[in-house]
Amino acid sequence: MEVDIIKQRIGIASSVTAYDYDIDLYVQDCIMDMRDSGVPEETLAREDSRVVTAVTLYVKAHIGNDRSDTSRYLSLYRQKVSRLILDE
Repeated sequence: MEVDIIKQRIGIASSVTAYDYDIDLYVQDCIMDMRDSGVPEETLAREDSRVVTAVTLYVKAHIGNDRSDTSRYLSLYRQKVSRLILDE
């Protein structure tokens, strides 16, 4: 999954590269978490908007210094993953 897509969705300009490494690690971690949680491999491979949204929520929960909304975004992420698990 492209880092620029996630950056755009969380409001970071594509010209700002300071967070690219961290975002890429979070994206990889998220994909592994979804796989471990039972999201079908075919769903992850498609990278449709639902998968991009789940990754965005995960990254949004972890990026930056403001942790006041981390639990909110992780909750939304878990809800999205629960729906993706049912995908077949």
